Amino acid sequence: MAVAKQKAPEGRRVRVVQSSCASGVRCEIKAGKHTIVTDEPAERGGTDTGAAPLMHLTAALASCQTVQIEKVAAAMRFKHGAINIEARCTTDLIDGIEGNSNGVMQFCDAELIIDLETDETPQKIERLKALSEDRCPVGRLFDEAGYPPRVTWSVRPLKA
Repeated sequence: MAVAKQKAPEGRRVRVVQSSCASGVRCEIKAGKHTIVTDEPAERGGTDTGAAPLMHLTAALASCQTVQIEKVAAAMRFKHGAINIEARCTTDLIDGIEGNSNGVMQFCDAELIIDLETDETPQKIERLKALSEDRCPVGRLFDEAGYPPRVTWSVRPLKA
């Protein structure tokens, strides 16, 4: 009997991290050859030795968008200077399985304020905006959850 091999979906990659927590809520996460530390502030039961996991997701949104801008710009031969992004993510408590007294934190809004230095044409700038926003996987997570990031671009001339 013939056995058919199923081809792996194109572009699919698995990313694996290992999280270790010796005590409390401070975690050391091994991500390849890097270590990421997460913790909570004292008022949330932590020791404040690292950014909270929700801040890491906010940082992931900002950094992912930066990467996409850089990749799209390189493909377009788009000349630019600094890329500065402020990301804002809002959370709210929703009812958990025990009601709202023990509510569950959920993201309910995301905003990116992008500051870009360039002297490119308005047409190229608009193409860069559209392509880089479309290609941001973290932004897509928010979009698929029903909270597409609101994006405000500020384009300034390149510094000499």
